[in-house]
Amino acid sequence: MANTRTENVIKNSTASIAYKVVHTLIQFIIRTAFIHILGNEYTGISGLFTDILQVLSVMELGLDSSMVYALYKPLAQKDEKRIGAFLKFYRTAFRIIGIVVLVGGICLLPFLQLFVKDVPNIKEDLNGIFMMYVVTSGCSYFLIYKTVLLRADQKSRIISNCSSFIEILECISEVILLLVTKQFYAYLILRFVAAISGNLILSAIARKRYSAYMNKNSEKLSKVEKKKIFRDLACMTIYNVASVAINSTDSVFISAFAGTVEVAIMGNFTLIIRGVNTTIGQIANAAKASVGNLAVTSNTIKQEQVFEQMNFLSFWVACFSGTCLLVLLNPFIGDIWFDTSYTISEHIIAIMVVNFFIAVMTYSVEAFRIANGLFVYGWYRPAIMAVLNIVLDIIMGNKWGIPGIFLATTISRALTQVWFDPYLIYKMVFKKSAKQYFFKYILYLGSTALSGLTVLEICKLISLSNIWIEFGCKFIIAAIVSNILVCLLFHTTAEFKYTWNLGISLLKKVRYKE
Repeated sequence: MANTRTENVIKNSTASIAYKVVHTLIQFIIRTAFIHILGNEYTGISGLFTDILQVLSVMELGLDSSMVYALYKPLAQKDEKRIGAFLKFYRTAFRIIGIVVLVGGICLLPFLQLFVKDVPNIKEDLNGIFMMYVVTSGCSYFLIYKTVLLRADQKSRIISNCSSFIEILECISEVILLLVTKQFYAYLILRFVAAISGNLILSAIARKRYSAYMNKNSEKLSKVEKKKIFRDLACMTIYNVASVAINSTDSVFISAFAGTVEVAIMGNFTLIIRGVNTTIGQIANAAKASVGNLAVTSNTIKQEQVFEQMNFLSFWVACFSGTCLLVLLNPFIGDIWFDTSYTISEHIIAIMVVNFFIAVMTYSVEAFRIANGLFVYGWYRPAIMAVLNIVLDIIMGNKWGIPGIFLATTISRALTQVWFDPYLIYKMVFKKSAKQYFFKYILYLGSTALSGLTVLEICKLISLSNIWIEFGCKFIIAAIVSNILVCLLFHTTAEFKYTWNLGISLLKKVRYKE
């Protein structure tokens, strides 16, 4: 059984990482086609409307997680009636969410101009475009409820693999369609067809694999069970609202204060940063099951030791990745991808990299918070962070524009998530003060800043005729300096020694297999 769980974790995490890489590359290709064929206005509108709908559908994220958790036990016991009851409830709940998204989208139509500083110079009707996005998003919820079984049954790799295949076909079709027609509406129609087709395929796969659980005569959930699901859903939704407020509202405020063209330009940078962030996140998610097992089988001393090791590894990855992003984003976008008109201020990139560092450093904290059942504790923290972020976005965005919007994210996280979640873990799990954690956090942040600024100054001295060779040289310098700095500053610590030995051990295993 343990081996089966381990195999499922490895297979699911591998498929999930592969999907994230494919998804990011596809977004990169589609964005390139959009900008070259349709222009920045359409690219900005697409990013803006996608983020608005992400806000509307925030409840779905909590429902999906709570239902996966609720299905673990009946699936393990092969209780067909209980599974059927959960599926009925899940189907009804998802249909309600679909209706909420559709109605919410319609209700937003009169206020759409508030999200756009200047009406973009496009031939299509802005309201019509928005409704196409709303219909595509809303209708999807009527079809996907069966896929929860795949996730709860440790078969999420099926979803990842199928989604990768569908998105590749969709990407090829969309690029060809844009090249031939140059029509935004044609793209939106194809996007709708692809979304519905993908959900139908996944639904059919789930129905075929779990046909015994699709019994229409299954029992109903009790009031107690529904109450527990709603309680979990409420807590998870609050956390997801905070996540959406941090990650999906920036483009809304950028559009409101600077316009949709700026949304498109900033979207190029956020696409790359989010791609790196989510890939790291998938690796961190693969460790959550092991952390959960650790929480129920080991003492607090062992948990704290593993936590510090994971936290140091998160820092090392954040230091290397953050240094590369700080130095390479403008050269990549301005010299390789597009041209210098698409570059932005180094100060804005620096703020975005700080936000990236904070996000990566939360992965180990989140894993231990969930593994130790601290999800309900401090439920008000994400709510405060979300409200604070929106308020600061309005104030600082109005005063300083785009830098103020990204700085608002930094401040809202620093005042809530950065200190509260670790404090909760140390208080409730490790039963001690979190002073040592915060000291290390400041040390890690300072080391990353030193690495980034050092490499940035060195790279300013490099100017070669071949942009690819210059870019490669800057990457090599960023990689060498950031990793050497970590080794020099932390080589005497227990966390470094553990990470170093783990890396050597993995390399030996790879060589042995070869």
